Amino acid sequence: MANKEGHRRFGSIRKLPSGQYQIRYPGPDGRLRTGAVTYKDRNLAGRALSLIEAQIITGGWTDPQRGKVKLKDYADKWIIQRPNLRPRTIELYRWLLAKQLAPQLDDISIGKMSPELIRDWRAELLARGVSESTTAKVSYRLLRAVLMTAAEDRVIPRNPCRIRGAGDENPAERPVLTIEQVYDLAERMEDGRFRALVLLVTFASLRWGEAIALRRCDIDLDACSVVIRP
Repeated sequence: MANKEGHRRFGSIRKLPSGQYQIRYPGPDGRLRTGAVTYKDRNLAGRALSLIEAQIITGGWTDPQRGKVKLKDYADKWIIQRPNLRPRTIELYRWLLAKQLAPQLDDISIGKMSPELIRDWRAELLARGVSESTTAKVSYRLLRAVLMTAAEDRVIPRNPCRIRGAGDENPAERPVLTIEQVYDLAERMEDGRFRALVLLVTFASLRWGEAIALRRCDIDLDACSVVIRP
């Protein structure tokens, strides 16, 4: 609220030579910010200041300067700040940024990301032949994670990745051999060791690593038992 012309409890308003009005206000960190747009009269400028003050009080304010960072720059920093990522995961993320995010989103500021823009990007990926499973599993989830951090850091007001079901993965069910097919596969093995391996893995429900780690001493034919060692 204004106490008198030109003096306010929060922020300030000045008239520019163009006749438009410009606002300035302190952010939560105490630094003065200048409004990104101007207003045709003092009342509109005052309302804008009141809205910004309310956003700061309720925690909904975002720094418009930080929102100007490009997606690529923010995502690169996002990857670097996760020291527990495996080298293979880092390589995958950087490949996704270069091949599936860069063509459409690389030069767009974080603050300009919108649900419509995300939908257009995803539709373009699918139109280029990228499978829906791959898009959901890696590209969309990576973008959503990056922008979620941006929302938590108050760079953007909220995460624009809000496509219902886009992050879900529905892989096709793996085929399972019938008992007859298992026996047929075993009979096709010329080496008796591989024939035994097929039958043992199937009927003892062994994992692949457990099966190939077995030694002769682990198998007792008389007791019909197999010892799995840690």
